[in-house]
Amino acid sequence: MCDRVMLTPLTPEERAFAEENHSALEWCMRIQKLDEDLYDVAAFGYLQAVKKWFARPEVRKWSFKTIVKQAVRRSIGHERERQDRQIRTVSLDDVIPGTDDLTYGDTVTDQNIRYLTGGKEKVALKVTYDANIPKAAKVSHATSVEVEKLLEFLGSSHYAMCYEYGDPKEADKKSKALRGWKKYQRRNDFEINKRGEMIFIKKINIKPKKGEKQ
Repeated sequence: MCDRVMLTPLTPEERAFAEENHSALEWCMRIQKLDEDLYDVAAFGYLQAVKKWFARPEVRKWSFKTIVKQAVRRSIGHERERQDRQIRTVSLDDVIPGTDDLTYGDTVTDQNIRYLTGGKEKVALKVTYDANIPKAAKVSHATSVEVEKLLEFLGSSHYAMCYEYGDPKEADKKSKALRGWKKYQRRNDFEINKRGEMIFIKKINIKPKKGEKQ
């Protein structure tokens, strides 16, 4: 019963039968809980069921609705398999599953940001420290600029640092991403505070040197 038939143009008799029994397609979509955007795919299966009904009289031992249900299910299954084989695109603003507000864009490193900007733009980020920054300590090949700088800071003798952006909304987004990274990495050795377009990072239980303001 599940063998497919070649879908050729309907004959006048087949067309009249398809129009008369269109409610079978609607019934099938309803019981299979298919969205309206899958109507064309389901209709393709429905037309195959019509062709099979006339090309293979032996299938008439089952009801036409049964033939339609099998054909539509097969058509939907093939379409979903086709979509699964396609390369899916994601937005850099999408949140990475399993993180707290860490986006795909936050994982783009300073070294690779030129591929997104065509090499014409620079990262709109100003980072200040109370002393020189040591060599970066990376946890993976896909850490964000902020995380790389944070790791440099945590491995240094500095007690505080600040990220400064030109937009409070950008600072808010980056602050959420850093908090998500902190929670995901289970780090308890620093705290994060944001004010306006600035993000302040301070090590916990680290006192500043004499003469330095907190």
